[in-house]
Amino acid sequence: MTLQTYYNRYSPSKNYDRTMFLSGRGLQSAELNEIQENSLQKLRSVGDALFGDGDVIEGAAIVVDPDTGETTIEPGKIYLRGTVRTVGDASFTVPTNASVRIGVYYKEITVTELEDPGLRDPAVGTRNYQEPGAARLQVTLTWGFEAEGITPDGDGEFYPVYNVENGVLIIQAPPPQSDAITAGLARYDRDSNGSYVVSGLKVRFLENDNSEQIFVIAEGKAHVNGFEIELSYGLRVRFPEDPDIATIESEPHTFQPGDGGVMRLNTNNSPIHVINRVDITAERSVTITHGAFTGATDPLPDESVLEIVEVTQGATTFDINADYRLTAGDVNWSPAGNEPAPGSSYDVTYRYREQLDPVNLDDTGFEISGAVEGTLILVDYQWKMPRFDLITIDQEGTVRRVKGLAHPWRPSVPRSPDDQLDIAFIEQLWLTDEPAKTTSSAIHAIPMSDIEAMRESIHDLYSLVAQERLRNDANSQEPSAKLGIFVDPFFDDDMRDQGEPQTASIVDGELSLPIAAEIAEAAREVDAFTLDFDLEPILTQELRTGDMKVNPYQAFSPVPAKVRLKLAIDRWTDIETTWSSPITRRFSRFTSPLTRTTIVGGGVRTTVQSRTTRNVLLSVQQSESSEVLSSSTRNLEFMREVPQQFEIEGFEPGEELQTMLFDGVEVTPIEV
Repeated sequence: MTLQTYYNRYSPSKNYDRTMFLSGRGLQSAELNEIQENSLQKLRSVGDALFGDGDVIEGAAIVVDPDTGETTIEPGKIYLRGTVRTVGDASFTVPTNASVRIGVYYKEITVTELEDPGLRDPAVGTRNYQEPGAARLQVTLTWGFEAEGITPDGDGEFYPVYNVENGVLIIQAPPPQSDAITAGLARYDRDSNGSYVVSGLKVRFLENDNSEQIFVIAEGKAHVNGFEIELSYGLRVRFPEDPDIATIESEPHTFQPGDGGVMRLNTNNSPIHVINRVDITAERSVTITHGAFTGATDPLPDESVLEIVEVTQGATTFDINADYRLTAGDVNWSPAGNEPAPGSSYDVTYRYREQLDPVNLDDTGFEISGAVEGTLILVDYQWKMPRFDLITIDQEGTVRRVKGLAHPWRPSVPRSPDDQLDIAFIEQLWLTDEPAKTTSSAIHAIPMSDIEAMRESIHDLYSLVAQERLRNDANSQEPSAKLGIFVDPFFDDDMRDQGEPQTASIVDGELSLPIAAEIAEAAREVDAFTLDFDLEPILTQELRTGDMKVNPYQAFSPVPAKVRLKLAIDRWTDIETTWSSPITRRFSRFTSPLTRTTIVGGGVRTTVQSRTTRNVLLSVQQSESSEVLSSSTRNLEFMREVPQQFEIEGFEPGEELQTMLFDGVEVTPIEV
């Protein structure tokens, strides 16, 4: 209600600081209103420097059920428009699938003596008794909420206090909070540490529902631009499934049918969004009735005819171009050649282009049948390009998705805005089984205990590096001489004098006499590593059947001799060593008077000789490492000679062998 006689000339632009009353002049009601408005504005300027509209000063605790949206708020005090105001309790239901702002509705009502008779002058015995006086401005606060797509049910100006995301309350800061102090701390935290996650806020993909992607953000706490954001419950967020679509036209494939004439066709790009067209080459045989006159043109029942394979009538096969030709998809009998009789029927086999509907369509391809083997298939389709997205949260607790730039093979990763903290990295795969893959990308705060442990680890690392550097420096300056004594730990041969012959061997850290060996090659493979022996018959067959000449007149050319070569493959390794340690190590090592270790193949066979009459054979696996001090490689001037064995069959008695060549070189055989 507007008061007709209410005057208030207060204007901040005039910078009037106080009202100065002068004697002898009447008091104006406008002056009283200006005094009151000036005092309220000064108080408001101080309050706004400490708090913001909607800050909770006391009470006003809120509980939101994330499943049902049932909300209960206790009474409390809220700073609003320059002063701390009292608000009662409330309960209502908020939607659980949208972003909701819960706050208070501010409403002003002008009250006069008509609405409240108690405002009349209560001074008894005065001329102004029960006369109307000044009006009152009444302010009421009621709880309510606002959400997108929902009509507000409150009356007045709305001031948000709490944020609720999909049924989960976003706690920004516990009351009471001073905006000036909070802003200073936020500026210090932002400049020193930036935005980071204190705990929790892990993101995982949940499911697809009605063309929407649903993600779950675990409870946790973060500092965004210096302001604290806390999720007391897991937050479920929804984003539209909006892949970037690319169109492919006339992608070529060759029809190669499998079992049952069905071919599985996988497109070059996936996942598939929709198949627009599948164009194949099909073959069909039909019976056509020739026209009523000679040279008529007979139409074929299908469009897009590519070629005519065969035209027959009974046992007669007509020749293309000589008897007929394909003209505009019809059989043209205008050439002067053989032609079916007018009105008679004949068979035509032809190929044409046909569009099919894909069968068993999935993310990567589909199945087709009915095409001619080896012919071209053209596919028009749309596919979903890969993309990288970010899930971010701002200082108000609002969760957003930052879309990246899609690309067929090299999508780019987006950058989060400066006022938002990215908490998850999404790889959009758009597959049915795995639509999205989430990876945590948030910067986490490191506790001081972890920093202290890291500092100790770095200190230990520097100590180890320093010790190793000192050891290497000492070894490089004094590799063997320690206090005038020559020291050799017998690890390997690196400390031995290469200018003097070394007749001892170092094996397993011990200096021992060398063991020399010679390799003896057997004359024949069957005689390898065996003693001399005589063959004795064990089982004989002395009976035989009769024979007869098959070709007594020898009416054929002489059978050539058969030569069987037993090719000797020569594999060898020449080892030139200054000392005999490597060779000795291959045979034996003595580790103790009662233990003998023998290398056999890739393992080690150890025979433990005890003082008793019993021996124990153990099989031990042992790995060795060798250090090469120097090596050289040169080509052999000549390969060594290797005996070759061969057998010759098919010579008659008394027949002489004139010449034998091996690889073009004449050789003289030696009978073995």
